[in-house]
Amino acid sequence: MKTHRLKLAMNRYAFHWAFPEMLADELGLFEREWIQVEWFDATPSTVVNKGSMYTDLLNGGITDLYHAGEWACINRVLDSPESCIVARSPPGRGTLNSTFSLYAAKKSVIRKASDLAGKPVAIEEGTGSYYTTLLDLERHLKRDEIKLVQIGEPHRRLLSLLHDEVEAASLLGPWAEIADAVGLREVLRTTRRNPTTTVARRDRDPLLLRAFFRVVNKAIGKINANPGRYRRSYFNRVKSILVEMPEEISSLAPRLERRISVPRWKPWVKYTTSDFDRTYGWLVSHGLSPDGHRSAEVVARYSPDVFA
Repeated sequence: MKTHRLKLAMNRYAFHWAFPEMLADELGLFEREWIQVEWFDATPSTVVNKGSMYTDLLNGGITDLYHAGEWACINRVLDSPESCIVARSPPGRGTLNSTFSLYAAKKSVIRKASDLAGKPVAIEEGTGSYYTTLLDLERHLKRDEIKLVQIGEPHRRLLSLLHDEVEAASLLGPWAEIADAVGLREVLRTTRRNPTTTVARRDRDPLLLRAFFRVVNKAIGKINANPGRYRRSYFNRVKSILVEMPEEISSLAPRLERRISVPRWKPWVKYTTSDFDRTYGWLVSHGLSPDGHRSAEVVARYSPDVFA
């Protein structure tokens, strides 16, 4: 059979979002589907606009797809008609997209979400951390009381909190576990229900996309069945970032290796018009997306259907 090439971009500082794909490649699951993955290192050296970065990677043919929070993907696709949202992976118990929390310094007077009125909270604009934080805080604060500050990647947000540059920071996955290890205080845990979604070019082969999701869902099944089995592979990637951080963080590596957990994932399923309508309505009502767009501009319409 003919081998099909698939291009994937990976940001080393956010590897946790691509771990199922990376594990699938390590285990040879792509090869069994006659897919050869070409990885591109998309790790930014500075704080960048992630929306522009991933849109450019997709439109430039550097990657065939990427995933991010649903809100972010809707806005990115509306600005890039060559792309569409194909699939969603919803939050669930222990899933990566359910681990977002707001943390405050151990000596901070911040004890609860309402204490953050007018206080700077570290996020990354145009990503899940921005929308998740806004969604969570608006249950406790008025919109004009919420002060979100663009800091960038999760490890940068953690450092900004440790250096007293902000009053709180949005952290997730391994960075939330590191925050716990250094004694930072969890102020608010997310209740988000919005999924992580996958964006692809409209001209991609739907059969290749179908094989991709079949492979990644197999890897997700393996992770969910026995996450501890893949802890070393996962933690080695965490460790490669820890060595770049101050000693108070990097010195925790031996202890963290025993406590870092491998997040679960819900399998990827088809993204639908009803998914779009619900979230787009929220974005418009909050002034975060322009009104007047339709699901056909965002939701994938491949033939044959990727999830047939």
